[in-house]
Amino acid sequence: MKPQTLLRRISTAAAMFLAFGLPTVTGLSTAAAATGADAANLAAANVGKSAGTCANTPTSNSLGGDQFGTSCAGGYSGGPEYWCADFVKWAWQNSGFAVQGLDASAASFQSYGLSHGTQHSSAGYQPQPGDAVEYGSTQDSDIHHVAIVTAVTTDGSVVTANGDWNGAPQAGSMAEFAKSSRVVQITIPAAQTAVGSVPDGVDPAHGYYIAGYTTPSTVSANPYTPAAVCGAGFGVVDSQGLDGARVYLLYNATSGQNCVTTLVDHPAGAVPLNATLSVQGGASASDPGTFASYAGPVRLAAPGACVQWGGTFKTTSWTSDWGHCG
Repeated sequence: MKPQTLLRRISTAAAMFLAFGLPTVTGLSTAAAATGADAANLAAANVGKSAGTCANTPTSNSLGGDQFGTSCAGGYSGGPEYWCADFVKWAWQNSGFAVQGLDASAASFQSYGLSHGTQHSSAGYQPQPGDAVEYGSTQDSDIHHVAIVTAVTTDGSVVTANGDWNGAPQAGSMAEFAKSSRVVQITIPAAQTAVGSVPDGVDPAHGYYIAGYTTPSTVSANPYTPAAVCGAGFGVVDSQGLDGARVYLLYNATSGQNCVTTLVDHPAGAVPLNATLSVQGGASASDPGTFASYAGPVRLAAPGACVQWGGTFKTTSWTSDWGHCG
């Protein structure tokens, strides 16, 4: 997960700059004309490429750049990093799609999909070119990898481009793996493309399954992610929509803490927000106020106990039942 230093509260003016005032990215098309096919074609054009000029076999990307986003430098590690998410984000950004809220973590694509209303978790969803496909593992609850759909064949098979794939199996560090990996094409048979499937040709040894698909959007969204707000080591375990915002429950297995934050889908000025967390038979915490992008984080440890969590966006509030116990 990409660690970030965040301002806890953002003024209305700053939030407007973050959400709408970011520099225009030069790409293959403008945001208004962006299509999934643009991103799919750009990704496909880079199959076989390495992380960039930092790699063991240096390459430039198809647009002439020396890396995919921050695959070689400038990201959360300061050097070569796990870059599967960098690659998909780069393809979307250079095809005219909004990428605020995306970072070097594969899980950020799920958060993006939820905030944009473009996350597909139904087994009946038919993936489209340009979609991101997120992979979880049957061995834990994390999102481990993200790829991009480059084509859907006539028989329903899904062709994907996978950044940071096939790195040296004995690589002693993230940087060494990143420098030895490439963009690899993997075709998922039609019978194995549904959400929940474990495709044979992806990573059966680690039980990789399709956790969901995310369609890119041209609408700018919240530049923050739940994990970035709560901090390093936290992962999303549950969420609830608030008709314009979403409240997230996260957990850190190392510290044993729960965290709640409420993120506005499309920040456009300061609004009433809150994030609440209670431990059954124990402490409670909240963060009510008028904020532009998010409320929280509120963090509490709940060893062996259930928690109740919730949030507020403008006049809409929601609180969970007791759950996620111990």
